[in-house]
Amino acid sequence: MKIIECNQQSFFFNAEKFSTLLFDLTFLQENNRVIGNSVGRGITWFFEHQQKKYVLRHYFRGGFIGKINPDNFFYAGLKRTRAYNEFILLDKMAQLNLPVPLPYAGRISRKGLFYQADLIIELIDGAHDLVAVLNKRKIGEAQWREIGRVIRLFHDNNIYHSDLNSHNIMLDKHNKVWLIDFDKCAQIKTGVWKEKTLARLLRSLRKEKSKKNHLNWSEQDWLSLIFGYQN
Repeated sequence: MKIIECNQQSFFFNAEKFSTLLFDLTFLQENNRVIGNSVGRGITWFFEHQQKKYVLRHYFRGGFIGKINPDNFFYAGLKRTRAYNEFILLDKMAQLNLPVPLPYAGRISRKGLFYQADLIIELIDGAHDLVAVLNKRKIGEAQWREIGRVIRLFHDNNIYHSDLNSHNIMLDKHNKVWLIDFDKCAQIKTGVWKEKTLARLLRSLRKEKSKKNHLNWSEQDWLSLIFGYQN
């Protein structure tokens, strides 16, 4: 990994050729690179660069604090920033051949005691989150087992996903299973976090079902997922 320091900003990346302009939304828009966006806590932008598609994500706080201080974090060194740690973890998981989006570059912008952060990752082409898929169609038992098997792969490699919910599981156009959003996640060897991660996912699915009764999900689907996880 390479690091560039410039004007109170730190850029880190793996690519041989890299331009800091890729973090400049105005540049991307003026050069017709932007191909879409997604609205959550903020706007996540999708863009093209050198015949590949990427995601540009700004880091925001959630909860009550996020309403007061949406995107400033206390700076205690580059290696303790959220974007840097997510980049490192994504890179490590990619080396383990786990199905995650490849990290491309990160930026830390410092101002006084605080920083703001952005991350660029490769876009999973043709992928939709699990809730979006279940809104449109039912998925079969084999697919649920595959989701469970993939989650087990991460757990066997001691990858703790702090927010494994039904929106952070993706299916691409070939029905390959991916996990995304590894902010505040880590490689942890001990503890009961694996069971808690599964419980969090089940709560997420039940919550989505309670909001959308037409959602193509049932408790039997969960049993299929657990079968895939355990076998």
